[in-house]
Amino acid sequence: MESSSINYEYLVGQIQRNLPTLPTIVNELTNVLQNPDASTFAVEDVMTADQSMTMKILRVANTSFYRGGRERVTDANEAIGTLGFEKIRNVVLTTSVFKMFSGPSAEQKFSLEGLWKHCLGVASASRCIANFLGKSWSERAYTCGLVHDIGKVARFKLDESEETEDFITDSQTSLDKKINFYKSELINQSPRHDYLGYLICKNWGLSSFVEGVVRWHHEPQPERRQKVTSEEAHELIDVVILANWAVNDQKFGFSGHESPDKPSDALLARLNLNPGQTDHLCKDIENELKMTEDFCDLLDSGGV
Repeated sequence: MESSSINYEYLVGQIQRNLPTLPTIVNELTNVLQNPDASTFAVEDVMTADQSMTMKILRVANTSFYRGGRERVTDANEAIGTLGFEKIRNVVLTTSVFKMFSGPSAEQKFSLEGLWKHCLGVASASRCIANFLGKSWSERAYTCGLVHDIGKVARFKLDESEETEDFITDSQTSLDKKINFYKSELINQSPRHDYLGYLICKNWGLSSFVEGVVRWHHEPQPERRQKVTSEEAHELIDVVILANWAVNDQKFGFSGHESPDKPSDALLARLNLNPGQTDHLCKDIENELKMTEDFCDLLDSGGV
């Protein structure tokens, strides 16, 4: 349960000016894509209404991270046909969320850019795991992984506006005690990034699947995840927990700590993963992160 001494709704209000709402195009695309009968033309109409975003989508769609070995994409309709609806939405979401991770480094060890790299890595790893498991919702897993730590961005921005250093204090506690950031928040009685992130996702109007992952990505026991009712939602949370550990373990980016909790045997069993499969999956994730590294370089260079 959240500490009654922390007014989360007040905190969300405080960070509104520093953590912008998602662009209209994200919400419009989400609404269009919720219709299973949505046409390519409907999606194209939303995309081309924002010429700047269309150019970004084309640049991102032509990276090896998204395009692979396919022919170069030259227009919005072709991008939709090549990438598919869900990937288009994730390109838009990725470029939109990236803007929120720009800011000065607080300490030598931590930077918003490092956190962004971690989140992009978890997004890629979540999609990789979902594909490995043969799930149809791999792009949804990408979305959930991308925003799972948005509460940390909110906490960092809150420190900037309040001229405090609570986030860095929690990060230092994590490094000193060799524990994860979530446990440091509990020790220091700080606002919890999982719950704060959940409130932000509700404010943005993201799906219940995203809200559930952001809220419970540090809770390995399904019976303790309140208001999560579907098996698919629990699977998504388990996938992101596994991805979060793998990306931290491979030291891809920096999320405020260096001591991730290894997923329990029970969690791996729920995903029907045996030790041999887990080792193979970690290799797949390692290869996926190499491609993600190139994508991060594109973003860092201002390519989008």
